[in-house]
Amino acid sequence: MGSSPAVSRETSAAKAPKRGPYAKSSETRERILTAALEVAGDVGFHRASVARIARRAGVAVGNLHYHFGTREELLLQLMAWLVDQLIAEMREASRSAGGTLASEEARFRAYLEHVHRNPAYIRLGEEVRLHHLELYAQSNRRWLAGFRELIRRGVAQGELRPMNEDEIAAQAHFLMGARYFLDQMIAGVDGRPYPGDAAVVAAYMNLVRGGLMRPVTGA
Repeated sequence: MGSSPAVSRETSAAKAPKRGPYAKSSETRERILTAALEVAGDVGFHRASVARIARRAGVAVGNLHYHFGTREELLLQLMAWLVDQLIAEMREASRSAGGTLASEEARFRAYLEHVHRNPAYIRLGEEVRLHHLELYAQSNRRWLAGFRELIRRGVAQGELRPMNEDEIAAQAHFLMGARYFLDQMIAGVDGRPYPGDAAVVAAYMNLVRGGLMRPVTGA
């Protein structure tokens, strides 16, 4: 779950160890992606030249084009790479959590940690929103599907209050919106200092509990 990330592509990184030329090619691709992320974090992706990214990665410009073709394709794959990392981290963080709300809190904490480690993620996500509308729409569909599944599971398990599909869809948008504006808080767009992860997690979970949980009845 997250703000305005790009659509992910399935990877086979978890399969058998890479060997020979394939391993070298994979390492080169990752080095280029890492360099693109660093350069984009410095100047923004649309001001990041292919030559500058190649120089940061220590590869020839022709090698970069061989692996990614165009700069647009590099942007798409860079965002997909980041989102794949983020989703893997959130899944791992929530693996041992008990219940829907505990799982969501673990995923939220993992999301915060990822954004802190990758400050360029916010900038790139905003560039995708402004300049790559279809990619942005694909991203939103993916994240919304994840939120809807989370809510349905919580309802089915009795942890969340009953909801119909229309309300589930609306709540999914609200949860995704909270992620987006959280990114804005971290970026300091309102001029206020970031209050810290503990305060943000507590506020987010209070919002989630107030909107999704069954009301407590009786004494």
